[in-house]
Amino acid sequence: MYFPPWAFNVETICCTDFDGCVYFSKDSIGLRPGPNDIIVTGRSFEEREKTEAWCKKFGITNRIIYSQVPEHLKTRQISGYHKAITLRELSKTYKIERFYEDDPIQLEILEALVPEIPIVHLVHNLTRK
Repeated sequence: MYFPPWAFNVETICCTDFDGCVYFSKDSIGLRPGPNDIIVTGRSFEEREKTEAWCKKFGITNRIIYSQVPEHLKTRQISGYHKAITLRELSKTYKIERFYEDDPIQLEILEALVPEIPIVHLVHNLTRK
């Protein structure tokens, strides 16, 4: 018999996208994740250094999970699939209360592939999609 991990009093977290949710510009922050929340970004592992430098500037020390796709090959769709797969894996260890996403293409993928996780769609025109 299968029991979801949250049935065993595991940690409840929120997850958030990075660009358009946490990061708005080099000088502007959006959402500030909670202390145990996890950032699941479509950014490539090749962008780790500049991403973590920006996070340090704003005091963000959360775990960040990057896409393993090289930067020159990533697309919005690939990023959506990466996030869905990652959220599915994280949900084996955590109870994910919600995921914050601003990209409508990725939102559609997430809603289709991980319908059990509530997705909060942040709608704004502060960042380029």
